[in-house]
Formats: sequence, structure tokens, C-alpha cells
Amino acid sequence: MTGHRHREETINTQLAILLSRFGVRADAETILASGRERPDVLFDLRGLRVVIEGKFADTPGARQEALEQACGRVRRGIAHIAVAAVYPGDLRNVPTPQLAARLENIALSYQIVSSDESRETHWFDGTPASLMDALRRTHQETLDQDDIVEKTAKSLRVRLEGIAELWSGPATACDRLSELLGIAAPKHEALVKATARRNTAARVSALVLANALIFQEQLSATNTGVLSLRKLEKERDLVGAAASHWEWIWQNVNYTPIFQLGGRILNELPSSQNTLSALRALLGEAKSICEKQAALRHDLMGRIYHWLLHDAKYLGTYYTSVSAATLLLKLALNREWGIDFGDDRSLESFKVGDLACGTGTLLMASAQALADNFIRIRAGDGRSLHPFDLNRFHRALMESVLHGYDVLPSAVHLTASTLALLAPEVAFVRMNLFVMPLGLDRGKPRLGSLDFLGAEKVETQLSLDGSHVETVRAGVSESGASPAYLPKLDLCVMNPPFVRSVGGNLLFGSLPDERGVLQSELKRRVKRIGASATAGLGAVFVALADEHLKPGGRLAFVLPAALLSGEAWAQTRGLVAKRYDLEFVVASHDAERPNFSENTDLSEVLFVARKREAANQSWPQPVYVNLWRNPRTIHEALDLSDTIASASPADVADRGVQPIRSSRGTLGEVIRMPAPAGDENWYGGLFAQTHLLRVYRGLVNGELLTPDGRTPVQLPLCPLGELGALGPDRKRIHEGFRMSVEEWSPYPGFWNHDSKCVRSIEQKPNCYLTVLLDSPRGPDYGPHLWERCGNILLVERLRTTTHRVLGIRFDQPVLGNTWWALAGKHLDRRQQDALLLWLNSSLSLLLFFGRRVVTESAWMQMKQPAWASMPVLDVRRLTKDQLARLEKTYRQLADEELLALAKLEQDPVRKRIDEALSVVPGLPDLGSLRSLIAREPGLTGQPIISR
Repeated sequence: MTGHRHREETINTQLAILLSRFGVRADAETILASGRERPDVLFDLRGLRVVIEGKFADTPGARQEALEQACGRVRRGIAHIAVAAVYPGDLRNVPTPQLAARLENIALSYQIVSSDESRETHWFDGTPASLMDALRRTHQETLDQDDIVEKTAKSLRVRLEGIAELWSGPATACDRLSELLGIAAPKHEALVKATARRNTAARVSALVLANALIFQEQLSATNTGVLSLRKLEKERDLVGAAASHWEWIWQNVNYTPIFQLGGRILNELPSSQNTLSALRALLGEAKSICEKQAALRHDLMGRIYHWLLHDAKYLGTYYTSVSAATLLLKLALNREWGIDFGDDRSLESFKVGDLACGTGTLLMASAQALADNFIRIRAGDGRSLHPFDLNRFHRALMESVLHGYDVLPSAVHLTASTLALLAPEVAFVRMNLFVMPLGLDRGKPRLGSLDFLGAEKVETQLSLDGSHVETVRAGVSESGASPAYLPKLDLCVMNPPFVRSVGGNLLFGSLPDERGVLQSELKRRVKRIGASATAGLGAVFVALADEHLKPGGRLAFVLPAALLSGEAWAQTRGLVAKRYDLEFVVASHDAERPNFSENTDLSEVLFVARKREAANQSWPQPVYVNLWRNPRTIHEALDLSDTIASASPADVADRGVQPIRSSRGTLGEVIRMPAPAGDENWYGGLFAQTHLLRVYRGLVNGELLTPDGRTPVQLPLCPLGELGALGPDRKRIHEGFRMSVEEWSPYPGFWNHDSKCVRSIEQKPNCYLTVLLDSPRGPDYGPHLWERCGNILLVERLRTTTHRVLGIRFDQPVLGNTWWALAGKHLDRRQQDALLLWLNSSLSLLLFFGRRVVTESAWMQMKQPAWASMPVLDVRRLTKDQLARLEKTYRQLADEELLALAKLEQDPVRKRIDEALSVVPGLPDLGSLRSLIAREPGLTGQPIISR
């Protein structure tokens, strides 16, 4: 016998140590002694927090007490999953040396509570191994809760569509709703546009009402003055009763941005049976949703709002997926910050801002990541986790930490409610959320959050025409016109609008009457900060964030994948290289989900960068996370972030690979690379496979590193620009020429790139180019452009799943609208033959792939500077014998049909081209390299692994 009786925390700790043998991440920092208002044991299970609350069976009311404590941990957000465990009483007296062995085989009673409290298990008896099996199943069920959110969202969407049909008939009412929501009608609006806008206004208005009803129900649980929905639905005049009660709430309880907008919408609706029926239907849907508490914790309304907008590009905005936001903020906030996140007073000085917050998805993810830190730190060092502590944390978060800015009142309304739902029982004095001005205000151009360029405060100026361009503070107890302040930020999170002024000129496209003035104003400001508006507003927002970020602060952005290598993004990459230490770049190579935003198929990346405090500050090399499976749910994202944090990234200079694995298989690979210098491409994010990235890196340096590890082969390469000059871009060609198929001219052309027609390397002109005498650049502009023609054309844009060639040749000089002309004037015919074979080889495709500008999965572009600097075989250094052998092969293959580039492994012509290049001394068989390239999702448009 021991000389003393074991206390409960001793058994709890021994149980956690035992469970760690089954894969639980429980170590010295997460196995905690129990104490007042602290969990008995807190540990991570694949990204989710698990708490064990243990009692001995001989304690009076042991089961009930343990279960109440477990439920409380989940209800207050301390844990995602909690276990109420009851140990046999005789375990108290087991000798300490025998305790672990005895505990391993003991039958304990347990009940598991997950974040959806309706999913409590029954009490079970079993060994710790059985408990671990049950925890894994509960973990998977928790992951599957996102299905509940999706089903709930679909149900509400159907309801909102039905209501929109009832309301969208009266044009006047819908126009007034549009004004309230900040999407007023432009002058001279076409009927089809007006109909779409009114339908959107009706749907979004219905969503705002549903959101207010849901929040009312949440408040009624903690505030006796707030009516429950069951009481409200008994009112005969439901519309009037709701409007009156919401006014009472925002005047007496707070939450003005939620209930005032809802009340204004009710007042604009026509007095009709349709209105009454619609509100009753919304109330019923709100009651149903409130029964699914898990759905309310997952930004349900934000998801629906994203889907409701009739045009996903309204104001150039795509909305961040909840899973992407979770991953990005966990990566950003799990870094070293030098702040005690477990202390709410220290936390008050920490500022997080989103200058294009939309419905608040990134702010919500920031709040949840900070809550994770708060709970983990306090539990780790023995501080209390009383409800009072959590309330103080949430108050500090809402009143001091989080700052959000957007141009749409409806979006800010949803941000306010989304954040407030984290702690509806806490009455906040203020929220730092602002509706920003966009448009002309008394003739002065207002650019939304971009008004903060060079300023920390944006003054209010009310418009004369009544349109919604005033700065509105979405506080809690008041809502009205006031100055908007932007403090110096510790963390700037953003998925900014990234419309561009090219390819259709979408900048400020929602304000066609004011677009010209707004673009001129933007151009004036951009010159001062040195950003490229050609890349789109996203680049401008990065520069704006840099202006307002503290030294030591971080950027955490969602941006187009063109950031990695696009010419227009060079200034942004240069800004990051000059002032920041790049920490993470996350690229999705998931062929089914290359995006991190909703309602878009465009490829995107996440990045985190820390602003240097000193010029010579040393920081670890950036980590590139190349995802093969982009997480679909919050819990998948939590699991992924946890796995990334524990991984040791492979070094690009070595030969190892570091996969990211989970129970769902391999999720991707992580690799560490030297920080990019200047505006150098972030090419570490352009490859799904580490092996292929290394081969590309070697080729750029003039040597071939084969995947099988053979001795590197030195290749005679040079920049393409040394072999010839590249011709004009398509915009210039359109300014100088008109295309004709039948009208002869001395200027032959090659128009478009039809993969069904362009099947081989050798081609013939398919049109004539007629000089535009009325060109805006003068009648001689066409002949001037013709001086840059060439008999070799290189692709400008490419879909690798259908297109077959990278370079083609003609028997005469041409210009093409979707091609770059190459005038190889210093190359003889045989050297051109050799160059054309190289351009269509597997090695050339790999080099192209590593310099491409990713648009959407297998759809990519190659700009002129990227082509000019791309390494190619230096045909000038080949011997006469080598050139003769390549010339012979070219004549045999020039008219042969190639398969799509994505099918290079199956293409006999591509294989013969690769074999012909064996004239280069030491060049090995490229079969294994073709196989490796053929696995790349960015090339094939197919998953790298089967689902």
C-alpha cells in the first residue's frame, strides 16, 4: 500500500500519459494539474482541444458533477470535446509504481460531450483504449458537423429565394432596400441589371432579417427583457412587433448595427400578406437554426451571404472560405509574438485589422485563434478559466483588438453579429467596425478603406444626394456618422478585392458613372506608394497594410496565385523582400479546389510575413506549404495547421521530402527555401512535388538533377532573350492592325490558339493584318510594330490539358494576337530547328511551368519578360554534328501531331523530341522526369492522389 491516497489529478495525468501512446498529443505542457476553474487535463487531438474531467466513483454525485464540468468546458469554448470520466474508488490506493499498468486495464465509466451538445454519448464502461477509440469517432463526428452547416445553409437559401420572389415584384421597395444595403442603382442602369440588383436586395434583406431573429433568440437566453422567438411569433402584427422590439433592443440593450438595419428593412417593406407570410417563414427557419448551435459557430450567415450576391465579382470581392481563414490565422497567430495572450489586459494593446472585412470571416478566425491561445496559455501555466475570465477576454477582443472596415452596410451588419455570437451574453460598449465611403461625395472621390492611404483617420462627409457614402461606425450602442480610425496594427488580415484595370476594366465597375474619377484618384495615390494597380486592388491593399503595420507585426493575406510569379506583382514581392521576413506561403495544388475563396475557381495563395524591426534581423527561411488537398472544413483546417506546426520542413538543398499526413492520407508537402531576393518569384509555391521543385531549381542554375539522384549534368543554357527579340503584346497589335481572313495584305498573321487546329510545331499563317490608319497611335503604328515580327511564335496563354505546343515556326515572319513573336535574326535554320525541338521538350515545359503565371489550375499565362529571361538550350554552342542530328529529327517531327502537354508521358512525339536532345553530352533518359511532371495537378487538372 502507498502511504497516501491518490488525488484525482494524479489519475487524470496518468490517463493522459496513457492516451498519448494511442496518438494523443499530450506532453508536459498540456498535461495539467487540476485546480480551481481549470480543466483537469487539456490536450490536442488532431487540432481539436480535448478536456478530461475526472472523479472517483466514491465521490457523492460523481457522474453528474463530472458531466456538468465537461459540458461547461464545451459550452464556454474551452474545449471542442470533453470527457466526463469516473474512476473506481479502489484506484486511490494502488501503489504508484503499479498505477500505470493498473490504469491500462481498468474499466472506467465515461461520457463524451462534443461541441454540438445534443450529441452527448451515453455512459459507457471500458478501458482507456476503448475511450481512445470513442474519442476518435467523436473527433470524426465533429469534423462531419460541417455537413450540418452546409445542410442548414441550403435550407435557408431555399427559404430566402422563395421570399425574394415575393418581394422582388415591387421595384420601388426593392430600390429602397438597395439604398439601405449600399448597392444603390447607378444612372442609366439597364433593365436586366436592375432586375438582378433588385433580386439581390430582396435576398440580402431577407438574410439580414433572419440574422436579426437568430441573434434575438440568442440574446433571450441571457437577457430577460428580450423576447424569445416563440413569444414573438404569437404577436398578431408580427412585422410591427418585431420592428418595435428591435428598436427597444438597440436603444436599451445595444447591438445597434444588427437590429437597427433589420428594423429599417422592415419599415421599407410593403404592408401586405406577402410581407407577413415571409417574416413568419423566416422566424420558423430561425427557430430551426437556433436548435443547431454548431451551425451558428461556423459563420453560417457569411456563407449564405457570399452565395446570395447575384454577381460574385461585385466590387471585385470574393469571400474567404471558413476553412482557409482558419488555416491562415492559426499559422499567423501560432508564431512567436512576445505578448502574453493569456492576459486580457496585455491583449488589449494587440490590434488586428481587416480593411476589407466583408462578413468578418477573417476577423472571426482571428478571434477563434486568439481564444485558442488564451485558453491554452492560461491552462498551461495554471491560471483560472472561470466564465468571468472568458467574458473579460471577449470584451477585450471586441472593444480593443478587432477592427473591421468595408463598403457594404449589410456585410458589416453580418460581421457584427458573427463576432457578437462568440459571446452573446457579454454586452460590449463598442465594436470597431466601420462602413466606409465609396463613390463621389460632394464631388470628392472616396475610395473606401483606401482613403486610409497616408491617413489614420477618415473624416465624415455626408452626401447631398442621399446615397450611402458616409463613414458609419458600427458600434454596439450607437450607429451613425463618425470619423473612422485605423490604429497601428500588430496583425493585418485581408482577402482584398483584386479587380484590375485591364481585361475589361473592372475597377469600380459597380459605379459606372463615377468610375473614371475614382480611377484617376486611385492612380494618383498609387504613384505615391509605389504599388502596381495593374496587378489589381490587392497589390494596393498590401501597400496600405504596410503603411499601418507596426514593426514586428504581421501580414496574413489571401491573394491571387499570380502573386507568386506575375510581372505585375513584382513590386509587391519586392516590398515584402525589402521590409519583411516571409514566413509561410500556402499554395493549393488541389485540382478540385485551387482557391481559398468562395464563388471562384481562380487559383489563390495564402501568405504570412513578419515586418522587420531591424535591417539586419535574422529570421528562419520561409516555409512553402504545397497542398494536395485543400481543407474543406474548419476541423480539417485545424488538423492541417496542427500537422504543419509539428512538421520539420525538408530543405530544398537536400534530397528529403516532408509530406503532410493525416488519417485522410497525404495532404501535401512542406519545404524550406532561402528567402526570395528583391522581386524574385516565389517559385516554391508553383510545384506540388518537392522532387520536381528541386529539378526546376537545378535547371535554373544550369544543371539537371534527375529524380533518381544521379550525378547532376551541366547543360549549356542561356536566357531566351540572348537568341532573339520578342515582339509586341496583343494590346499593341490591336491598336495597330485589323485582322482579316480574306482581305490580303503584306502582313501575314496567326490569330488565336485553337488546340484543335494547332497540333504540330510547323504552322502556316491563318489571316492577314491590315494597318489601322486611324490608330490612336498614328497611321504608321502598324508598320512600326511589324519591325518586331518573327518566324517563331511562343505561347502567351495556355491550357495544358488541351494545348499541345509551347513554340511554333513559320516559313515567313508573322505576328499573333495570343503569341509572342521571336525574331531569331542571329540564328541560322539549323539552330532554329534545334531551338524549336527544345521549346517543345519536357525540360522546356518544366522551365515554363516554374515561371508561369497561374490563373486557374491548368490555365496559365507567360508574360514577355518571363519568356525573355527563361533558360533555353544555347543552340549557338552546339557543334555542327549535333545541329545536323537535331535538324534531321526536326524534319521528321515538325508536322507530327503532338498530344496535349498534360499527356506528355503518353506522347510518342514528345518522347522522340526528348530522346533527340541526347546529343547534349551526358543528358540521361528523361522518362522518369516525364512521369514526375505528369503527376503535377497544375499541369493535368487532375488530383495528384485519388480521393
